[in-house]
Amino acid sequence: MNKLIFILSFVGLFDCMAQIEDSVLVDGELIAVELLDEITLGPITLNSIEKIEFYRLRKKVHKVYPFALAAKEQLIELEEDLKYAENKRHKRRIGKLHDKWIQENFTNKIKKLTRSEGRILIKLIHKETGNSAYNLVRNYRNGLTALLWQKLAKYFDGDLKATFQPKTNKEDRWIAHILWEMRMNNSTLKKNL
Repeated sequence: MNKLIFILSFVGLFDCMAQIEDSVLVDGELIAVELLDEITLGPITLNSIEKIEFYRLRKKVHKVYPFALAAKEQLIELEEDLKYAENKRHKRRIGKLHDKWIQENFTNKIKKLTRSEGRILIKLIHKETGNSAYNLVRNYRNGLTALLWQKLAKYFDGDLKATFQPKTNKEDRWIAHILWEMRMNNSTLKKNL
């Protein structure tokens, strides 16, 4: 009987040691620890139809990703410039200058994109900036302009409110994988800009 109690307590001791900690003691302070969802990035197993879709998507992502990066850079520059604006009039003037520069440098190139490339660009802009294209237009122009652009996008099967959601959307998962491959391969982005 004593041997049984000893063995059970011994097994119970190791069972308690195998539990995952929920906090760690660092320099006398207790810091909470949380496990994140496991993410496996590796080769994707696809059937023949999915391979065709994936390679088409990869070609489109390689084409529009430089535009998303340029949008991110422009947003950072605009935020920097707006910090030094003294009043609303200066903010409007700065916004118009940035808008004019964007139209001169990107309008013709973006007009050449297909509808599906435009939808991918909207998702990539959300991924890079953290805001949907609709919110960006609403914040830096006005609500009416954002509404008009949204209606126009809807007319052409787009959605400025679309967000990048790789956990729930298969296409977004593929896009995330393509971007991961681009970073892993240190592939130079096509200079569409």
